[in-house]
Amino acid sequence: MQRPDLTTLACVNADCQHYGRPGQGNLIVRKVYGQDGVRLLRCRRCHEEFSERRHTALFNTKISEAQAEAIIDHLDEGCGVRATARLTKAAKATVARLLKVSGRHAHRFHDQCVKELRPRAVQFDEQWSFVKKKQKNCTAEDEHQAGDFWDHTAIAPESKLIVSLVVGKRTKEQTQALVCDTQSRLRKGHLPVLFSDGYEGYEPAILAVFGRRYPAAKSGVAGRPRLDLIRWPQGLAMVRLSNPRKRKSVMAFISKSSVASPFFFVPYLCWVMTRLTPAVSSDIMGRVACTISEKLERRWPFPNPICITAG
Repeated sequence: MQRPDLTTLACVNADCQHYGRPGQGNLIVRKVYGQDGVRLLRCRRCHEEFSERRHTALFNTKISEAQAEAIIDHLDEGCGVRATARLTKAAKATVARLLKVSGRHAHRFHDQCVKELRPRAVQFDEQWSFVKKKQKNCTAEDEHQAGDFWDHTAIAPESKLIVSLVVGKRTKEQTQALVCDTQSRLRKGHLPVLFSDGYEGYEPAILAVFGRRYPAAKSGVAGRPRLDLIRWPQGLAMVRLSNPRKRKSVMAFISKSSVASPFFFVPYLCWVMTRLTPAVSSDIMGRVACTISEKLERRWPFPNPICITAG
C-alpha cells in the first residue's frame, strides 16, 4: 500500500493542541519498522509517539498488508472464515480477528458519515439467516445465541445506500431500534416516504418515532392523567406491501398506505443502477474509498475524515 502523506495525518493525543488537526507540520518520522515499512510518528508538540496505522483497521496487525487486503477481499465476496483461511494461507483465528476489527471499523465510519440524510424514500426490510443451527434444532438454553437471526435494514432505494442495519431476532424491539436509528440519521424535520413489508411491528414503531405527541384533553375526573396522543405528522406517508402466497404462487398484491395529507402522492420508486457509489449518490462525500486498501487505511474518530489516501 502507498504510505499516506504526513500532511494528511494528525496527532492522536487528545490532550495535544494539534489533536485531530492535519497539516500542522508537527509530525516527524521516528523510525520505520515491520515488513511493510510502517512509520512510527512523533508529535513535536506533545512528544507523543504512535504508529501511522493508529485508528485504522490494520492497527496492531502482524500479517502483511497484501495478505490482509486479500483476506478482506475474500470475505467481502462471501467466502467463509475457513475457506478464506485456506485460500489466503492464514490462520483461522487471524481471519476471524481481522473480520471483527474491520467490521467494527466500518461500523464506526458509517456512524461518522451517514447522517443529515434527505432521501425521498426509505425501505424497511429484513433478510433471514441463522447462527450455529436452524431454529427447529435450538433448545431453550441457546435461544438468544443461535437459531434464526435477521438483518433488519433501512435502504434509500434511489442511491441504494444502507441507512441503518440492526442484527437480531425478528421482534418488535428490533424493529423499534431500526426505525429509531433511521430517524436519527435523517435531517431534522425531513419526512421521506416509508415502505415496509407486512410485518405488524413497523406501523406502531414508525408512529412512535415519527409521530407527533399532543396532550390529551382533560376529563375533569380526579386520578391518573391521561396519556399523550400520538398522531401521524402532516406530510408523512407510509406504505405497507405484502405478497400473500398460496402453494408458492402470488395470489394478490396488497398495498396499505397511511398518508397524513390527502394531497400527498406516493410515487413508485424503483432501484436505479448507476455508476456512482451509494455514498456519492447520497451526497455524503465527494469521493469515497472504493478499493479494499483504501477502506483499511481510513481513520477515525475525528470530527471529519482526516486522511483520504486516494487522490
